[in-house]
Amino acid sequence: MKRSVNKWFRNVSIAKKLYFTVGIMALLIALELWVLIFSINTLSSVRAYVGGEGLWSKAQKDALYELLEYARTRKEADYVKFLGFMKVNQGDHKTRLELSKEHPDMEIARQGFIEGRNHPEDVDRMIKLFRRFHSNFYIDRAIVAWTKADSTISGFMAVGERLHQEINAKPPSEERITAILNEVDPLNAQLTPSEDEFSFALGEGSRWLENVILRLLFIVALTVECTGLILAITVSRGIQKGLNEILVSARAVTKGDFSQKAKSFPGMRSGYWPIISIRWRRNWSG
Repeated sequence: MKRSVNKWFRNVSIAKKLYFTVGIMALLIALELWVLIFSINTLSSVRAYVGGEGLWSKAQKDALYELLEYARTRKEADYVKFLGFMKVNQGDHKTRLELSKEHPDMEIARQGFIEGRNHPEDVDRMIKLFRRFHSNFYIDRAIVAWTKADSTISGFMAVGERLHQEINAKPPSEERITAILNEVDPLNAQLTPSEDEFSFALGEGSRWLENVILRLLFIVALTVECTGLILAITVSRGIQKGLNEILVSARAVTKGDFSQKAKSFPGMRSGYWPIISIRWRRNWSG
């Protein structure tokens, strides 16, 4: 197979060899650009998840503050603020459940991420990262931590609903309200390790991905350079041999020796070099 390919390439004309060289180089450069674009998009998706985790954590802490404020003031507006902050966590929860399905509804997934206050331009990238790399060790760790955090958030919602019901009871029981509030600190303590694990997993995954991408780009760039160099040397040698034959024939003609003919190499048109020799002979004798 290797010999047949080499023989075929030697028999190809110089013009076709040049076209072939340019085509191969263009293909490799396009591959390198694709790898670069894919790498940038993937790293941008990881960055979006890190930012989304920050929004998620901030919303949870703000919701906790508003819940405690509601227990103190008994104002309905504070409870509404609590529900408003919790929509961020619930939106991301909605997306995680949908993307975990075999055939998810992408509109529901997008809507959930947007409700989680993620930037609309990052949403599609975040979805693709989840779907493509959910089996990756680091992404799987992050998803497991996300799942644990979601179960704790559901506990927060349950506490908020019970507190709301008790405050609106006629009359409210201070003992029950105190007992409900005592559940808040343990839930908050459970959330912190899950939030840290999510951030640590994405951070380690990002560093791992950067190393993989750098190696991949180095390999592709090295392939482009080596391929271009090999093709350039191969084509230039073929051209050089043809030019050397022309020079040998030209020197013979200048000395009056018209018997010298330029050798026809594979890839040259049949009879091309003898035609040059004949033309020189006519011009010299003319």
